[in-house]
Amino acid sequence: MPNRLLLAKIGYMAQTDALYGALTARENLNFFGAMQGVNPDELKRQIPHAAEVVNLQRDLDKRVDDYSGGMKRRLSLAIALISSPELLILDEPTVGIDPELRQQIWQELHRLAKTGITILLTTHVMEDAEEADALMMIRNGEAIAQGTPQELIKSYGVDTVEEAFLKAGREQDAHTSND
Repeated sequence: MPNRLLLAKIGYMAQTDALYGALTARENLNFFGAMQGVNPDELKRQIPHAAEVVNLQRDLDKRVDDYSGGMKRRLSLAIALISSPELLILDEPTVGIDPELRQQIWQELHRLAKTGITILLTTHVMEDAEEADALMMIRNGEAIAQGTPQELIKSYGVDTVEEAFLKAGREQDAHTSND
């Protein structure tokens, strides 16, 4: 049996959405919040805040089956935030989200990080990687580089994190072929 007290301290957003389509967004948030041990009074305060972060305030009472793919991603992020976790684990959180909302989500993630919340994020979106305080670039299951985005750009003598990743990958390939 999982330790629910420990799990309540972790917000998790999977790459694929695990939502109850027959329920509304509000019902999903209430359900997952209760499962994470959030008391009903706190849920009443947290649901509007989480919905605002992901811009779903007007759609809270719609059935999730009627949501677009992007709306489902946003709801999954709201669920990860609902318990005010100490650790957020986010897998591809901005895939399918428009640029304006992506910026809003990043503003909130930066705000949360400043309050002491640890955020572990996996992504293939290099613009998201550039938002991180620290990166570990992984290719073929191996760490190929790590540091701040600025350190990686500087150390590889490139202009973007994406170029740093590509150069680190080429160096790994050259090293592997020499072994």
